[in-house]
Amino acid sequence: MNEKILFASDLDNTLLVSHRCRQDADICVELNQGKEQSFMTKRAIGLLKEINRQIGFVPITTRSLEQYRRIEWPEGCEPEMAVVANGAILLRRNEIDGKWSNQIKPVVDAVFYELKSQYERHLSLKDYISCRIVDDSYVFLYCDEEADVAACVDECRRHTTLKVEHLGRKIYFFPAGLGKGEALIRLKECLRSSYIYAAGDSPIDVSMLRIADMAFAENGLREEVGTNCQVQPEGVCFSEWLLEKILERLNSSALSF
Repeated sequence: MNEKILFASDLDNTLLVSHRCRQDADICVELNQGKEQSFMTKRAIGLLKEINRQIGFVPITTRSLEQYRRIEWPEGCEPEMAVVANGAILLRRNEIDGKWSNQIKPVVDAVFYELKSQYERHLSLKDYISCRIVDDSYVFLYCDEEADVAACVDECRRHTTLKVEHLGRKIYFFPAGLGKGEALIRLKECLRSSYIYAAGDSPIDVSMLRIADMAFAENGLREEVGTNCQVQPEGVCFSEWLLEKILERLNSSALSF
């Protein structure tokens, strides 16, 4: 495996397909309380297996440690390393890397009072059906289906110095310095990678996609990412398309790394 070339990828809605979007032939790779949660297409599994054989594949995800460990990677697809909790935790062969954690700790400690304050502030508000501090690193809120999400996001941003991001009904409070872009920079230095592919589907992925030499994104992110970004064509499976593109480049005799 050539770790000088790194493939850093978001998971949900990038490599993994939700239950809502699954097709009949997709393979379940995650159970949550006994219920099927996430899937991969058969084609994506085959492509990722070959990519994982050739280069360094590292998921960089906002998922909590517990959520990440629910994934049952198909044979040949499991990465040796993964970054979870939006950059707070590095796993090596599914074990927490203490050195990485020690580097992140001051970033979180500096704002932990504010994290706790925002958690306590939103815990009992009627607009939110879930509120928690994830892996002692960031605050997660999930809006009630009747809530005005845009108004909730505005309210959150007015009352904190933390970075507030949202995806649908999900709202996140992140410490400055805890993000996918910062995680990818640390990872690049750790692995001494000379070329980076990255893939993602949401604004939370943008900082990571901007750092990559070549990025693959869903529609709507190109302007935020920049000229290094290839955007998913309409009507194609995102995971299969991006994995095919990476493998094409790896197998091209015109490329030398």
